[in-house]
Amino acid sequence: MSPIHTSDVGCNSTDAAPCPSDWPAQRLTEARGIVADFVHHPDSLIVLACRAIAAHSPDPQESREALALAGLLIAVSSRKPKGGAA
Repeated sequence: MSPIHTSDVGCNSTDAAPCPSDWPAQRLTEARGIVADFVHHPDSLIVLACRAIAAHSPDPQESREALALAGLLIAVSSRKPKGGAA
């Protein structure tokens, strides 16, 4: 996963609502909030948030921890039964 660049490329802006220049920082803050409040979010969203943190956090320790959490969630979710009677 490559880092988000701070240019407005890919931003769905209009003249009425331009994209702020700090949108990568806002997405990183949002991803951190999702991980912090993991009880209220599905595992798939937490994994995406972890990937965003790992790719865009300036702190290498935070990136490693986010990747570890994502890996743990993926491993646990692959062991869960996918419905049906037990």
